[in-house]
Amino acid sequence: MVIFRIGIYMKKILLTFLLLIAFPVMASHIVGGEFELIHLTGNSYRLNLILYFDVLNGNPGAQDPFADVRIFRKRDNFIMANQIRLTFDREERVSYTQPACSKGEIVTKKLYYTTTITLPPEQYNDPQGYYVAWERCCRNYSITNIFSNAPPSSQFAGQTFYLEFPPVVKDGVPFINNSPRLFPPLNDYGCINKPYYVDFAGTDDDKDSLVYSLVAPLNTFSGDALPPGNLPRPGPYNPIQWRPDFGINKILRGAPDLKVSTDGFLTVTPTLEGLFVFAVKCEEYRKGVKIGEVRRDFQMLVIDCPKADPPVIVGKKSTDVTFPIPNANSLSVSFANTTTDADRYIDVKISDKDVFKGTAPDFFSEKIKLKVVPINFKRKAGDTWFPESSATLTNGVDSIKTFKIFFPQCPYLNGPYQVGIVAYDDACSLPLTDTLRVTVNTQPPPNSRAYFTTQKLTVLQLTEGDPLLTLPFQAKDNDLDDLVVSILTDGFSLSNYGMAVNFTQQKGLVNGQLTWDPRCNMFDFTKRTAFTVRVLVDDKDLCNFGDPDTVVYKLSIKLPGNADPNIDTDLTTATNERKVSIQKKVLESVSFNVTGKDLIDNDFLILSAKGVGFNITDLSASFPQVTGSGTLSSLFSWNIKCDKIDLKKKDLYTFQFIVVDNANKCRFYKADTVDVEIKLLPPDNAKPKLLAFSQSLVSITNSNLEYRLGQPIEFSLLGTDSDLLPSKDNLTLTLISASGDVEPTGYTFEKAVGQSPLQSAFSWSPDCSIFKNQVFENNYTFQFRLADDKCITAKADTIRVNIKIKDVDGSDKDFYLPNVFTPNGDKYNDFFALEGFDWDESGVDFNEKVSLPKDNCVNTFESVKIFNRWGDLVFESTDRKFRWYADNEAAGVYYYRVKYSNKEYKSPLSLRN
Repeated sequence: MVIFRIGIYMKKILLTFLLLIAFPVMASHIVGGEFELIHLTGNSYRLNLILYFDVLNGNPGAQDPFADVRIFRKRDNFIMANQIRLTFDREERVSYTQPACSKGEIVTKKLYYTTTITLPPEQYNDPQGYYVAWERCCRNYSITNIFSNAPPSSQFAGQTFYLEFPPVVKDGVPFINNSPRLFPPLNDYGCINKPYYVDFAGTDDDKDSLVYSLVAPLNTFSGDALPPGNLPRPGPYNPIQWRPDFGINKILRGAPDLKVSTDGFLTVTPTLEGLFVFAVKCEEYRKGVKIGEVRRDFQMLVIDCPKADPPVIVGKKSTDVTFPIPNANSLSVSFANTTTDADRYIDVKISDKDVFKGTAPDFFSEKIKLKVVPINFKRKAGDTWFPESSATLTNGVDSIKTFKIFFPQCPYLNGPYQVGIVAYDDACSLPLTDTLRVTVNTQPPPNSRAYFTTQKLTVLQLTEGDPLLTLPFQAKDNDLDDLVVSILTDGFSLSNYGMAVNFTQQKGLVNGQLTWDPRCNMFDFTKRTAFTVRVLVDDKDLCNFGDPDTVVYKLSIKLPGNADPNIDTDLTTATNERKVSIQKKVLESVSFNVTGKDLIDNDFLILSAKGVGFNITDLSASFPQVTGSGTLSSLFSWNIKCDKIDLKKKDLYTFQFIVVDNANKCRFYKADTVDVEIKLLPPDNAKPKLLAFSQSLVSITNSNLEYRLGQPIEFSLLGTDSDLLPSKDNLTLTLISASGDVEPTGYTFEKAVGQSPLQSAFSWSPDCSIFKNQVFENNYTFQFRLADDKCITAKADTIRVNIKIKDVDGSDKDFYLPNVFTPNGDKYNDFFALEGFDWDESGVDFNEKVSLPKDNCVNTFESVKIFNRWGDLVFESTDRKFRWYADNEAAGVYYYRVKYSNKEYKSPLSLRN
């Protein structure tokens, strides 16, 4: 019996099998490799080049004593560092996952080249970043999936080593970054029709996110061992040349083919023998933004391996007598919090058919390993690795091994958690496996929750300049556990707004206070004046389940008032007029004074101007910026010249003048603006005129029209132009926009082209389909444009017709339900009806007009039914203008029901003779 204990936290098992290999044929030396850029201190970095060298087939003379690399700027391929020499540092052999599988076909060594470089922030600050490159030829000459012929063949295959890195400063702040560190490769090979897997996930010293993908390996520009001058050329770099029927989606032509997950797990089931090259790109992200990239090229050897059977694992509860039948690959187990450590376990049994192969006395033996991996949770920081157990199976009494798997007192989740118990054999080149999925439901030990003794919610408003605010709080834990205090805000930093939280603690007790200094000359409150601070307390119970208690402080500050500055011009005709519009023709000039004032506070002011959508200086306009206290004035002047204006592109210019007060105590930004809109008019061209008329020839131009559904909507548009000489302008009348609460459809309007007067008609007969989402009143705007074709100075007129369409009023507020009629032949109330009749139940005519509610899009009349006192139907009609004469019906009380599509009306009805 082998005992296997699980630690208090789960560790993710990393399968560090990488695929850098060489093929035992006449070939060159490059197996693959990559760059590393590691931050040391300040602006100093260590740049490493790692090259994997084919020992069996490589020429020993091809092992370089150094590598000269270059750094380029990504934006324009500018050479930032012309020659950086990395000197040879050391070498080491690349090992096998299972050394016993080696027959000497693969021997690879790892060569390290390194140097220290400086990246000055004044040089390496381009937002698009930089890249390091080195070119070296050649790869092995007998690769199956790419052309890799010996030079001088044009189908050569070298490798360009490539790494991208970000600027070392962003927004004036140092931006420290380390490139990802890829896991060391292993000298493993693949087997035909057997799944191959390897966990390629590397690490990042900065905790950046790493995303992996397959890419085409990069070639060199030539088949020379090194490029001219031994220095790499700038990118972009060409990919290698795939052989027929191979490519980025058919790298090994596997079933399935080679894939890598975004978190770096490589899988493939090869179908062909041979040597295959591929590359993995690792992209580095920080806060969702890509900041770097590193590539590693690989070679993978595939051979026809001996057939092997995987191990078989089954499990049972400690209370069960026997194991289940094979292939029972799941197990559920529960432990109460009273279960002792010695009883919190399951038994597992492992067997493997391979031990029965061979003949006596040379029966096979099988080395097995047992690991436990998390399934529905991740290990926590500081968690220890799960232990690993091993054993040897042989033909006979040792053909089966059993293990005890002990579980911790604390569950990993607040509920059931799952682990996979994986059995590995020693098959070549990678172990075959079987997995038992175990669902564990462990009751945690009892624990009292930490709590605050002070009030849970505090709402306060301070006035700027108030004394320092102190708000004490206290938290306790009845179990006297150590307490953990956390501070959360609604998106602000405490220190930026004069706040701080301090506390002292002992076993089961925390005493603390929130302080606030509300002085606006010390802290800037212009961006926010309301704050929410949450103080959380949780206990360090045995299982560290988070269930904190919270106190909330909702704080705000009332800031002192500050008078707004005021701005005015010579052109304004009313006080506080915010916009002035004037017209000028090209070649005329315009000038006026602008004045800014702050007579109440006499604060320091800045008076300036800008163009809305253009630069004032581009027009040769002038408005000198002035500063001072109290009152400021400056002169605007503009000589409107033809070479600065293109009326076909723009004829309306808005100049915005602004006076700013931002030097007050609380740093309020106070400003006042006035816009001067200058319409530039060309000479000798009158603007065409567009009008809209109703059918009764009443002008509805820019009017708001209201219709009830069912009324036809019709109006005419008339365009005129007073230009007669030298000839009439050609006019075009169009509908340029149609919008509304619901997009309008089904209307009719035809574009019109001709000379003045120019007419066209608009018509629309909408139905209930225009109403959506139970809204039965829609607003629409139709915008029409009349344009002339005057060259250079063409003009146009635009109008809007606003249309409101309401549903028919189906109100029943005036609907009267009559309850008596006298069909006695006296011509008074001789029949019963509900549409357009007077009723008189006492012989006196009250002149009450009876009328059913009108049909509309919400409610429509469907039927009327009349029943006798026994509930028998005596009359029915779907005509709202029905008549019931009560022929052959006895006097008495009847009941009728009027049904609409969404409503019903009911009433008794007396029939009197």
